[in-house]
Amino acid sequence: MKLFLALASVLVLATACTTTEPTDPVAEQLTMQQLTMSPGYSWFMAEMDSYLPKQTVLDDISTSMTQNTNRRVCIFVKPSCSCRGTQRLFPQIVKALVAAKVDMNRVEIWSMRGTTDKHPYQSIITIGELPAIYVIENNAVRSMVSDKQYADSNAAELIANAVRN
Repeated sequence: MKLFLALASVLVLATACTTTEPTDPVAEQLTMQQLTMSPGYSWFMAEMDSYLPKQTVLDDISTSMTQNTNRRVCIFVKPSCSCRGTQRLFPQIVKALVAAKVDMNRVEIWSMRGTTDKHPYQSIITIGELPAIYVIENNAVRSMVSDKQYADSNAAELIANAVRN
């Protein structure tokens, strides 16, 4: 019995002295393949496939991104969020970029648990809401797309305006 009490005391003291530092949530960059296979984004492909942007708008996106090779699109999004911006705007913008044949190495998708997650653009971007869509050029925010501008079918136009000269 004394041995049991001694061992129990040692275990209590050992665990009382052990502290784990809380880690700050960090945004995770996803490739298109990871995005389409992630359970938190199971709705993504269906929405992306159902969106049909106008070819003239796709041509504008393609021209702007081709002429401005330092420009990239950064999308910050929360998985499993049922909000309209995440469920509709985000996949429609990705569809427009893919359909415009934008090099997907210039499109970054960052999965976040919340707006305060750490991300590599913290020095130039403070995220206030998700999804957040920014056009970055020469390490500065050039423009952004807001969910408030979205009218259920104008995603391609919004990203075209954001990447335009």
